[in-house]
Amino acid sequence: MSFNEATRQNFVQGPAMTYALGQTVYSRVPKVGFIRRIILLFSGTITVTLGGGTAALGVEAPFSIISRLRLVANGNTALFDTSGYGAMIASLFSAYGFAGFGSRPRIVDGATVPGPAASAFSAANYVAAATDGTAWRFGLEIPLAIADDWRPPIGLILAAAPDTELTIECTFGSTFYSTTASRTTPITTTGAATASMSATLTPWVEYFTIPQSPADYPDLRRIHTWSEQGPQAIAANGDQDVVIQRGNTIMRIVHLVTTNSALDGSNVTTLQLRYNTNEIPYTLSRQLAAYLQRQRMVRDLPDGVYVHDLWNSGTPRDAINTLNLNELTSRLTLSGATIAGTSDIRTLVEQLIQLTGAVSGSA
Repeated sequence: MSFNEATRQNFVQGPAMTYALGQTVYSRVPKVGFIRRIILLFSGTITVTLGGGTAALGVEAPFSIISRLRLVANGNTALFDTSGYGAMIASLFSAYGFAGFGSRPRIVDGATVPGPAASAFSAANYVAAATDGTAWRFGLEIPLAIADDWRPPIGLILAAAPDTELTIECTFGSTFYSTTASRTTPITTTGAATASMSATLTPWVEYFTIPQSPADYPDLRRIHTWSEQGPQAIAANGDQDVVIQRGNTIMRIVHLVTTNSALDGSNVTTLQLRYNTNEIPYTLSRQLAAYLQRQRMVRDLPDGVYVHDLWNSGTPRDAINTLNLNELTSRLTLSGATIAGTSDIRTLVEQLIQLTGAVSGSA
């Protein structure tokens, strides 16, 4: 029988990680069956004392609480490696589910969410009186398998294998509040205002049971990863070329563009994907990119986020196998932007990696 007929879904909680300013904390992933994804639930209590000043969310808050989030296999191979904000963007695409237009939109970038959703996401905007004991909630996702439907799964990790050790590494930012606005600082203050937080980050592992017969195991020859590169400085308006590392199959390339210390949603005029110098399969205007995004996911991306979505069909038709390419470059053209303060590009790359020497169904 097929793997989907021979297994079933399970959830198990992993060891929680306690917030510690500027520290890296760890959680060993339980040695269960075939892991599809890990959901990380953040639950914090924020105390703000205004003291005549003001306090407001930073541009990438609350996700900037986490400066780096990694899933590491056997101590040296990162299957997921992004900033906290980058992890939120990766989670948006994971929520899409690869099930066609209109699939499962996720709203995570607004501070006000009606009804019981506040227990999943909340981050108050501190602009008025002193606030004590306010709850912050959000979730991030580390996706391993690339589908959750009838298709044979790709990217599952057999955590129960004796030689597999998976560890979540979470590095919290070194500054929680500051009078100097920064994308890495969750709360920006004025005057004598201060802020503090106590919190936990709890992993929940979604996995599938191991079939009785090894013949029903899924194909384990490919792994699915997200990584974040940069920042790459922007010196002036015009073409900004980001070179993408080659060697694997590229599914998505996502750029986070910042100019004048703010996420820039208005000054990128075109977005191109180029390979082997003169082949340009994609040239998108900002309006076309926004239209395609809304059509595919029934929601807009946050300001400053631009994507080459090569997996939107849920099939490998448009994915790019870079093994035999001479180069792969994503070009963003900026016009009219104020190049001051923090002006740079961070790039998230989602890819499939073929495991050398692995065989179908191997553990």
